[in-house]
Amino acid sequence: MTDDIDRLIGQVAPGDIAGLAGVEEEVWARIRERGARARMGQVRLAAIAFALVIGIANGGLMLVAPRPGPSELRVFTVSAGLSPFAGLEARG
Repeated sequence: MTDDIDRLIGQVAPGDIAGLAGVEEEVWARIRERGARARMGQVRLAAIAFALVIGIANGGLMLVAPRPGPSELRVFTVSAGLSPFAGLEARG
């Protein structure tokens, strides 16, 4: 796409139409290729936007969801004895 079109056409001898026979097909092929790339970019953007919307909706639902209360069986958790106030919590 960076070729100088005037230079390329100037290289074809006058009256030599056979030299320009495949030019139109190549131009249309490049146009289709660029269109396909543009559509793929739009698909990627839509996928990213969809993932963002799903993530925000999921995060919003997690904020609204009821949180479980503290379990009475926290004595059996890994961090049960690690708190310096563990003895005070057991007394009430």
